[in-house]
Amino acid sequence: MPFQIESFLRDLTRLPHRGAATIYEKEAIDLLTSVLRRQKADVAVEPFRTPHTYINIVYWLTASQVFGLLTLPYLGPVSVMVTWLSVVGAWLYFNWRYSPVTQLPPTTTSHNIIGRWKADETRPEPSLKLILMAHYDTAPISLLYQPGQVGSFRLSLIGSLVMMLLSGIWVTVNLFDLSSQVLTYARWAFAAYFVLLAILTTLGYWLYGYTNGASDNATGVAAALATAERMRQHSLPGLDLEVVLTGAEEVGMIGARHYLEKHIQEWPLHRTAVINFDTLGNGKLHLIRETGTVEAIRYTNELFLEAEKLMALRDFRENVAIGDWHTADFDSVWFVREGIPVITLTALDRNGQMPNIHRKEDQLMRTNLSAIGVAVDLAEQTLVRYYQSLATATKQL
Repeated sequence: MPFQIESFLRDLTRLPHRGAATIYEKEAIDLLTSVLRRQKADVAVEPFRTPHTYINIVYWLTASQVFGLLTLPYLGPVSVMVTWLSVVGAWLYFNWRYSPVTQLPPTTTSHNIIGRWKADETRPEPSLKLILMAHYDTAPISLLYQPGQVGSFRLSLIGSLVMMLLSGIWVTVNLFDLSSQVLTYARWAFAAYFVLLAILTTLGYWLYGYTNGASDNATGVAAALATAERMRQHSLPGLDLEVVLTGAEEVGMIGARHYLEKHIQEWPLHRTAVINFDTLGNGKLHLIRETGTVEAIRYTNELFLEAEKLMALRDFRENVAIGDWHTADFDSVWFVREGIPVITLTALDRNGQMPNIHRKEDQLMRTNLSAIGVAVDLAEQTLVRYYQSLATATKQL
């Protein structure tokens, strides 16, 4: 039976949420593995360790800052070192690089779900290794994602990183003049700022828990599964196809990084491509060109260029746009850093935002599904063209 997007979304969003390593993650895994098996995929569920939510990380970074600031008169250089370790950990984490803070306790076990349709095993290597990716976990509700605040999220994040940098400088200077009341009062002010920031960042979760995650990211999961079905219908020789549904994306893209590190050595060089689907409800489909907080992460690769060419065609001209996204990031960030051709497809409103994400309103009844079909069409045609371009280049060698 053909994959039915709306029916699938109703089934998946019947769960209250799909928070990483919660009881509802287990129920989501059971549902998603059964869908993949009905699509005749070989299915694997791979565990990995992760913080329970990004809130653990916020608390570790905040506690380290406050500890360093307040214990300086007693521990001196140790306090300075702890403060700077927090600065470095935050800088890495919020610029979407690996940060050791993600390994601090308590950690728990989440899972990636992988469905695979193998290429013709008589070939020495597949013509194309194709990975269709979407995260299935849902986010903690955040007060920082309210409509009046989310537009300035990047500036707020950069401001917080600057404040952490200044606090590191401040404790270093204060170490050489512990008798200065001005420096002491400023340290206390920094500590109060970070405590208040931690409260504001995490209060939504303690009050309301997790989102249902209809738009973010049940829609992306549906698009990945629908695109896999389309690609199988083409019967492209040598196509090694995987659907990768990641856990703990909302913690800091932890599942995607685990999947990449575990499997990258298995993939054929220069013949691997990734499409990531994330939050396709409520807006016009956008092909993401750039992400990043301070550091710009640019999607300049062959797969992006193929998708960009298709946007000039009548079917996509009015329905797809190029967009940038600097409010957090996507699973695809790890693939960009490795130089693997990858695109991310998402839906943005006229203000360049994703309505309802990380809020109680992220419900199926508030989700417009029109961008999903456009995303599947664009992904399918991009991949067929990319496959054909690789085949042509191989023949010319």
